[in-house]
Amino acid sequence: MTNWVLPDHIADMLPRQTRELETLRTRTLEVMRSHGFEAIRPPMFEFLDSLLTGTGNRLDRTTIKFVDEASGRQAGFRADITPQVARIDAHILNRTGITRLCYAGSVLHARPRHPLATRQPYVAGAEMFGATGREADLEMVRLAVDMQREVGIRRVHLAIGHTGIVRSILKSDPALTPAIQDAVVAALSDKDPAGLAVAAAPLSAKTVEALSGLCLIYGGDDALDRVLALCKGNPDAEKAVDELRWIAERCGADDVTIDGASVTAFDYYTGISFAGLVEDLPEPLLRGGRYDGIGLAFGRFRPAVGFTLYLRELAVLRTPELPFAVIAPPASEDPKLESLVRKLRHAGRIVVQLLPGEDPAGLAESFQVTERIVFEKGEWQVVPVSAKSI
Repeated sequence: MTNWVLPDHIADMLPRQTRELETLRTRTLEVMRSHGFEAIRPPMFEFLDSLLTGTGNRLDRTTIKFVDEASGRQAGFRADITPQVARIDAHILNRTGITRLCYAGSVLHARPRHPLATRQPYVAGAEMFGATGREADLEMVRLAVDMQREVGIRRVHLAIGHTGIVRSILKSDPALTPAIQDAVVAALSDKDPAGLAVAAAPLSAKTVEALSGLCLIYGGDDALDRVLALCKGNPDAEKAVDELRWIAERCGADDVTIDGASVTAFDYYTGISFAGLVEDLPEPLLRGGRYDGIGLAFGRFRPAVGFTLYLRELAVLRTPELPFAVIAPPASEDPKLESLVRKLRHAGRIVVQLLPGEDPAGLAESFQVTERIVFEKGEWQVVPVSAKSI
């Protein structure tokens, strides 16, 4: 017998998980639409020149690439939907005002995000184009909080930072080179003080002191005051701290952690960045931030802010509840029975019409059978049923 084996970090989603995923997808799209976001569906693959545009090196290593047989050009399966949304905004919709777009769908990764991750995440997200300022950032952060609550996160925990803090401090040092910046960002990303000391050694003592202090700040309460103290004398960094404080105080999350040295996707995010943290997951359930540079990469500058929510990871975590169902006798030529079945299904009820000889006990793995259709007193009726009678 053939032993069918799937690639590493690729797995089937069976009925219960799929049911949870569909519920999450529906809920998240409803929340985003209620905030004025329009749903779109970009293709699963497209040419690399557009798929990787404006993302720096962030997606190059995670994108599965191939040669499109129809054109002979290099193509790839999307590893992130955001660049596709930016392309649609810049070159298809081509609107001059603010555009709010949302989506839900699968992406494919050449490598997993972490050792326990799937290479086929299912994500939902929202992107806002054409809006600058902290008000737009706050709208997106609040939407991210609302979506997490809607999908069952009882206590929403956000980690919030601002790439402008580290960027402004680095930019103010005349000794900075691209190689030094890359090394410093890598050390800050790993929260590695020893590595940071080596990477930042060519920079001024003031810069090293500020970066070393920021590297150790990851918390709440007085974190912003400590960040501000390290940024004194740098107007751009002080402005970034002020924006960060304003959003953190108004975001609506139950818990807020300040990341003093936020450098996540440093070549991509240009301002605020945030992540939704969940105790049972090794990586954030949600990531987002401001990424003004991507529109310019498509030939049309459009300030942008958005986020992505990883639904498949959440679906696996949730304890699924079996849906309620009604069982009906096998199909017959009695129009009244068929009419009742259609009426129930039209009302959104699940009606499983048994086949001749089918044992209803076999439905217990898939449904909570609470009612059945029976013929009593000269008519078809829906009556309660006990588990013992199934």
